[in-house]
Amino acid sequence: MTASNSWGKTVVYTALILCLISFLLTIHAGYEYYSNNTDDKILEKTKVDAYNKASVVLENISSELNSTSLLTEGIAKELRSGELKNDSIIRQHILDKMKGNPNIYSIVIAYSPEYYGKLHSLHFKKNGSNILDSPILYDYTNNSEETTTWYNNAIKKKCGVWDQPYFGIADGTYLIDYSTPFYLAEFKNGSEVAGVVCASRSIEGIRTQIGSLDLGNTGYGFIFSEEGLIVSYPVQYYLLRNIHKLAKEDTELNLISENISKNMTGRVVENDRTGQSSWVFYKNILSTDWILGTALPQEEILLNKDIEQDRSIIQVMLLTFAFLFFLSLLFVSIFSYDDRSLWLLALVFSSLCILGMGIIWHFTLNESSIEVDENDNIVVFDMVDIETVMLKSDTNPKAFRIPTGVFIQSIEFSTSNDITMTGYVWQNISGLSAEKASPRFSFPESKESTVEKAYVDEDKNIVGWRFTTILRQQFDYSRYPFDEENIWIKFWNNTSEESVLIPDFDSYDSLAPEKLLGLENSLVLEGWKPQKTFFSYRINSYNTNFGVKDFKHKNLPELYFNVAIKRDLKSPFVSDLLPIIVVVILLFVVLLITTREEEKNQFGFKSSGVLTYCASLFFVLIVSHASLRAKIPTNCMIYLEYFYLILYLAILAVSLNSIVFASHINIPFIDTKDNLYMKVLYWPIIAGFLLMITLLNFY
Repeated sequence: MTASNSWGKTVVYTALILCLISFLLTIHAGYEYYSNNTDDKILEKTKVDAYNKASVVLENISSELNSTSLLTEGIAKELRSGELKNDSIIRQHILDKMKGNPNIYSIVIAYSPEYYGKLHSLHFKKNGSNILDSPILYDYTNNSEETTTWYNNAIKKKCGVWDQPYFGIADGTYLIDYSTPFYLAEFKNGSEVAGVVCASRSIEGIRTQIGSLDLGNTGYGFIFSEEGLIVSYPVQYYLLRNIHKLAKEDTELNLISENISKNMTGRVVENDRTGQSSWVFYKNILSTDWILGTALPQEEILLNKDIEQDRSIIQVMLLTFAFLFFLSLLFVSIFSYDDRSLWLLALVFSSLCILGMGIIWHFTLNESSIEVDENDNIVVFDMVDIETVMLKSDTNPKAFRIPTGVFIQSIEFSTSNDITMTGYVWQNISGLSAEKASPRFSFPESKESTVEKAYVDEDKNIVGWRFTTILRQQFDYSRYPFDEENIWIKFWNNTSEESVLIPDFDSYDSLAPEKLLGLENSLVLEGWKPQKTFFSYRINSYNTNFGVKDFKHKNLPELYFNVAIKRDLKSPFVSDLLPIIVVVILLFVVLLITTREEEKNQFGFKSSGVLTYCASLFFVLIVSHASLRAKIPTNCMIYLEYFYLILYLAILAVSLNSIVFASHINIPFIDTKDNLYMKVLYWPIIAGFLLMITLLNFY
């Protein structure tokens, strides 16, 4: 066997092994992607996770409700057994029970009028840290009053019952009652009901547990009764109101109530007004007629997984490309092993690398502009989202909400980090005189701003202000020319009373971010394209109270209006990418004329000529590079700068190659076949480095 045949078989076997390995890895990566990273799989995993979390909360709620019913039933049994013989013993016993149960707001023991011959009751209720003892003064046996349902329902059903929740005016909180009848041996031989024991507990504890569910930034939980009474919901104004009536006013509630009426669970509901969709499912709470539901924001869930999906796709792509290259190597090593086969392999490898770069660029250009970024943007689309944010940031639910709208008429980049904006801001000034009203907002991040009153709508208590502001913001240009930025206006509340700024959603025709709410249709933004606009909150904290004693400066939800923009590629392609493409092609042409063969030396190859050409190309790159740095002033390396660095090295390599090739130094790698290997490797090396840099910069 000759050395050449042995070497050829080694290449064939090696290519075959690499081909099989890359094929198996591609199949495995593809299977892993379709098993774990498709949208359906991600949603299914999230649903199961949310379902498990909801089950834990459900068990806790059921346990707390069960403890209330057991407490009430226990008192009824103690009355029947004779352990609680008189009012004095009962009073001490109930006081001990209430001290050990912080969620119990009141306990009532109401006797039947037939037992004492008159109304007689013991009523214990909390007043702050104290427990007051005061009998009920109204006729609790009157079944025509709603306030007596706790007594009459238990008498009628002769068993323990949960009553509909209500707002306790005296307690200033939402309550729910569990009442059960009790029997006494001395009253008609214990055969008839002698009275009712009723315990009231707070719903706020249940709402807090629902709010603790980890369902993303704007996912939320809720509780409804079978009749449609809202027991727990992020919007406190809706509590104890009927969902079916509110559904006529609230699109989100309408979608949820439709699902309940159709007994559907685990279905995606789409809100046409906001352009968002949620996954809603329900579970029944044992021992009550309540339904616990959860709503998962589908877009938010998928956005959080987009990068992982793209990485998995790119992994499959790279393994597929590796398989195709090794397959080409296998065919070449079997059927042809000459100079043309080397050029073919170089073409295949370079083409795959360039295709890979194109795919990565495609992913980058199609990335969504709404995401939870390093600034912890929490995007909101309706009042449910807002109240969910407020609940998670421990904002006082009674704080006054100030609806605030914004309309941007112009945006201009005065420098790479300074933006001039003009437009209108309007606010609801309920309780104030429109003529004397001043803005309840300010732009804390502006270098300079002017705000002047523009219009007044006294019927709706709306005052609009025209503003001009210069904002300085730090943008990330590291992905230029495939960068996208988020321009924002941060609003601070100027009022002294406890209040929060909220978006005035009712003032917009559509809340879908793609509809560019609050943005002038004919907006001119040179070099950029608006993609989406949206309101968001960021939970900020400050290390000072700004001299205001009661100012909340930790976990403070602050309102932002965002304009997501992407760079228009036309200008960067002509001014930056096109010169690079031309130079890299010309440099290859310079390399091609490096030859010692007279019949090919039509251009009169000399190393001095090559150096001259390379110097000219280097000068072109330097000018283009300097122009880029002047246009995009930043402290970090820009993605496109790596292209220049690679070309600088390529120019140096081609120059050194021409010098060595023209000299009498014997280097087989350069001298073999008239500098063939350097020419063949030019594009694979350039394309391979560019692909690697693209991967490192984007993923």
